[in-house]
Amino acid sequence: MNAQAWIHWLEQGRGAAALKGLALLLGVVALSLTVAYKQFHGPRTEETLRQADLGRSIATGEGFTTSVNYPQVYATMRAEQPERAPGRRLPEVYHPPGYPLVIATALKLLPAAQRDALFAEAPAPPDGFGADYLLLALNVLLFWVAVIQTWRLGTRLFDRKVGGMAAIALLVSMPAWTHVVAVDGAALTMVLLLGVFQCLARADLVADAASGRPSPWWLGAGALAGLLFLTDYPYGIVVLAVSGHALWRRRSLAAVLAVAVALAVATPWLLRNVAVTGSPLGLAGQDLALRAGDPTADPAVWRNTLSAETPAISLNKLGNKVLTALQSALRDGLWSGGGLVLTAFFVTGWIYRFRRESANRLRTLFAGVLGLLIVTHGLCNSGEGERVPTVVATPLIIVFGVGFFAVLAASSEFLRTWPRLAVLGLLGMQALPLAHDLAEPRRIHFSYPPYYPAFFLALGQEMELRGDPVAGWMCDVPAGAAWYASDRVWSRPATLRDFYSVDVDQHQVALVLTPATLDRPFFAELLDAEANVTRFGEWGKIYTGLISGELPRTFPLSESRALAPNFQLLVDPAWAGTTGK
Repeated sequence: MNAQAWIHWLEQGRGAAALKGLALLLGVVALSLTVAYKQFHGPRTEETLRQADLGRSIATGEGFTTSVNYPQVYATMRAEQPERAPGRRLPEVYHPPGYPLVIATALKLLPAAQRDALFAEAPAPPDGFGADYLLLALNVLLFWVAVIQTWRLGTRLFDRKVGGMAAIALLVSMPAWTHVVAVDGAALTMVLLLGVFQCLARADLVADAASGRPSPWWLGAGALAGLLFLTDYPYGIVVLAVSGHALWRRRSLAAVLAVAVALAVATPWLLRNVAVTGSPLGLAGQDLALRAGDPTADPAVWRNTLSAETPAISLNKLGNKVLTALQSALRDGLWSGGGLVLTAFFVTGWIYRFRRESANRLRTLFAGVLGLLIVTHGLCNSGEGERVPTVVATPLIIVFGVGFFAVLAASSEFLRTWPRLAVLGLLGMQALPLAHDLAEPRRIHFSYPPYYPAFFLALGQEMELRGDPVAGWMCDVPAGAAWYASDRVWSRPATLRDFYSVDVDQHQVALVLTPATLDRPFFAELLDAEANVTRFGEWGKIYTGLISGELPRTFPLSESRALAPNFQLLVDPAWAGTTGK
């Protein structure tokens, strides 16, 4: 090929398209690296870290077991198996396996030496923990998949321009990136929900065919709805929407088969939970009765109580949960999820019928699904769930919002004259919140407080060096401690009585208390004996001892060491003397 042919290939042939594609890819990678570098703050919650720990357990051959010993799970297992040894790993019964299985797959693909290295070294601030970066890379990749799905869905329902605009709008959406860098698995839920609607878009197009045989796309939508259930239980309600849409399109056999496929996908896990706890959802079913911040129904209190009892359901609390979820979604979540402007286009777009009836039908279906998800998530979520429906549904809000914007642009003489300016203005407004966040300095790449990876790793290595199979240790953020220490950790029981009961079964040599418990505003209340008992129960005596420097003599972990502000290590003096640390 001569020079003139090369120039033609680059300017007008396939080379031009290849260069545009390469430039787009480099831009996406550059944006992702910038957001990750500036905004990543490590896993932020116990909810996320419990699932990450389960993923590691699966990858290392431990199965669906957890490194976190919650008193409630321990009591439940002892009730089922009285002869159960305290040292045995406990099954994971609070979460579905979807996100942990994806994490396990990513870990399993790495060579064993490289996988072990991710958990072997403590970060030097502001750098993060190696395994946390793996979670970040995984969530970024899933988000890229969601962007591609958004482009394909927008192109199928409208045209290539709408698909491209919707994909870019999602890529610069600040609320979506907030969950990506929080590595909470919301990107996986986005991918599955988009997959459901991609299947339904295909099925809808062939629903008018004369053949009575159901399209495979209905079965695909049912399978993805089952996977949604296995990723986040409340999202299983999507299977009803899939079935309802099939009935709307007069495909009753497809409706039945979609539900059957979803049940086939979910049933093995449900049977496993029944075998372990006697309940199809394990102990996650109690989230219906729990509500974070409610003193009588706080999920953290129930998890940390040494009892197999589950909370009773209150209709008043259920009503309050639903109303709170609706208020939060309508006031804040809906408008921040897809961006204020595009959500406004999505809402006002209902005054217009698109030319393609399939787009109108899917828009109606999506509105119903979103409402169902908000209500179901509000009912079944204890307040600790992070995959908020208005965020997970962001790509679909954007697709239909951009679709209506395209209609307005085509009908406006001014916007037809300056189409690129209109598109840049829309995407610029969508990107402003993200640009604001990127202007901030780089964050430390682990979530301190309350997580202190270097200390947790050192304590885990010390326990391994000791090699005492009987001794255990506790923490008030046990999932984070277990993840960073690569060790089994007890969650601090809700009462001292439960602490002593656990200590009888397995001697506890250390207790780590972080700012999650030792928050400074509480300290003033500790000086008031009555408030002390009311708010902190029996543990108030221990917290008061930390302030005064004199822990109760009857408490076995009577030696305390301040590691950082509001960060205390309580140890058994005999164990500390033996280790010399």
